[in-house]
Amino acid sequence: MMPWGHLAVGYLVYTIGTRVWHRRPPTGEATLVLVFGTQLPDLIDKPLQWYFGLYDGRAIGHSLLVVVPLCLATYLFFRRHDRTDLGVAFAVGVLTHILGDAWRAIYLGDIRGRAPYLLWPIWEPPTYSAQNPGDHLDKWLATVRSINFESPSAFVDTLFSLPVVFSVLFFVLWAVDGFPGVGATRRILARLRNDYVASVRDRSR
Repeated sequence: MMPWGHLAVGYLVYTIGTRVWHRRPPTGEATLVLVFGTQLPDLIDKPLQWYFGLYDGRAIGHSLLVVVPLCLATYLFFRRHDRTDLGVAFAVGVLTHILGDAWRAIYLGDIRGRAPYLLWPIWEPPTYSAQNPGDHLDKWLATVRSINFESPSAFVDTLFSLPVVFSVLFFVLWAVDGFPGVGATRRILARLRNDYVASVRDRSR
């Protein structure tokens, strides 16, 4: 699944759960933590493959034996600071990413053959042909060029159809929720800018 697909699925699950459980939309801070969680498995495994030649893009960061204890530790950390919502957001982001990658293997009942990374290092991770960012980009572009956008049925049969549907739903619900995360990002950037200006002034004295 593409990065935006992971983001869309993670947000859909989190906002629906938040509205059902807390009767409110997600907070800005939780949304930012969720976004980070939806990308974390690839942020761990892809650079290890591309720059260090370790495994093939899905291993350490996609293993339940790694991410479940990580999610638990993160939740306990945020609970000590009275922000359990951030721990939940992180766990939802990470776990929906892994489910988004492995759902076909789970549906077909062939986890050992199609998604052995789920139990790394007990099972050896799979081998993929793409070895660097350029290979992945070329594969994505080739897939996009092969899509027949004039035929709805042909588009539905592609790997891009579900991510597109989820992305549209994500944007609609994100708008309904009031675009959480935008305000928090602005506050963080403003704080960083103010800290930078203050440090420049201190050095000039």
